[in-house]
Amino acid sequence: MASLNRPDRLTLNAFSDPNKQGATYSRFTNQLQTPLLGVKGIQLVNANFINSSLQLNDDNGQLMFFYYTSATQAGIRTLANLRCIRLLPSWFVPYAGFTAFTLNKYFNTGTELAAALTTAATAGGDSVTFNPIWVAGQVTFSFDTTTRRMSVAANGTNYIAPAPADDPFVLDQLRGTTTAANRITMNGINSSNTYATATLQPYVEGITMNARLGYTLAFNARGLWWGASSQQGCATASGVPSLSSSVPVVADTPPILLGVQNVGVYLSVSTGGGMDTSNKRKNLIASIPIENAPYCINSYTTNSVEIPCLSTPNEIYEITVELLDDTGTPYLIPYNSNTQIGLALYY
Repeated sequence: MASLNRPDRLTLNAFSDPNKQGATYSRFTNQLQTPLLGVKGIQLVNANFINSSLQLNDDNGQLMFFYYTSATQAGIRTLANLRCIRLLPSWFVPYAGFTAFTLNKYFNTGTELAAALTTAATAGGDSVTFNPIWVAGQVTFSFDTTTRRMSVAANGTNYIAPAPADDPFVLDQLRGTTTAANRITMNGINSSNTYATATLQPYVEGITMNARLGYTLAFNARGLWWGASSQQGCATASGVPSLSSSVPVVADTPPILLGVQNVGVYLSVSTGGGMDTSNKRKNLIASIPIENAPYCINSYTTNSVEIPCLSTPNEIYEITVELLDDTGTPYLIPYNSNTQIGLALYY
């Protein structure tokens, strides 16, 4: 039976956190005016928050497309031949007067995305100062509205081959292991217009734009049409670098234009109650699928099965909610958007 210190339900709101600061947030804390006493279990029963992620996530590496290029087909896969076409995060603010960049944005169609990537691959679409492995005019992107596949075409001079996200050379480049001065940076408003003071482009190892566009093969995988001319690290069904500007490299699968697929909800009072294998956290209370378009409200209601988290403190005076995406990256929500979490309490 519910009483003053033992309510059956509790609703948490981001707007109720007076200490929440900044343009975005991924966690908030609610102080309880009346503490909860004798709680034995907590279960998330409903949640609603804005789908704040664009089709390509700003913060976890989905804005960088890696490929190899060479004048010869054989031996194309080397660190020196690795190139990157990238978009800048939608929240990027450039240094005064700097215009050599292409922003991530809401893309209504695959055709719009292909056009933006082609712009980023063309002179003026990026800066070799801040993206040292960018070369203008080597590739062109397109989207087939019939097959729903992305493709990338060479310029007829150099061979190209999309690179896997887990390729050791891609990881070397992101980490700056061999050449630290080749790491990809952003010439932001506070960068002093120099590479040395520029901010690194956000990335998560093992995640690139390639898989989102449909070039999904891993480094050790072999495609359906693997043959004598195929090369490991050429992440296409054939594994063969392409030279022709009229016969593009078609993606193996349709693009997955979904910046975040699931949002994990973690509670400070459920330590040890729920564990996930990707983020290796032990205070997971629920994993919520994203089912709505960017900038729409994502609502979730659990089923009627009673599965409470039983690892809770006996006395609860405050609760902190943290939101992480599939990769463990903070799920950033605009400051002016609320997040509401509904909990069922058991005693």
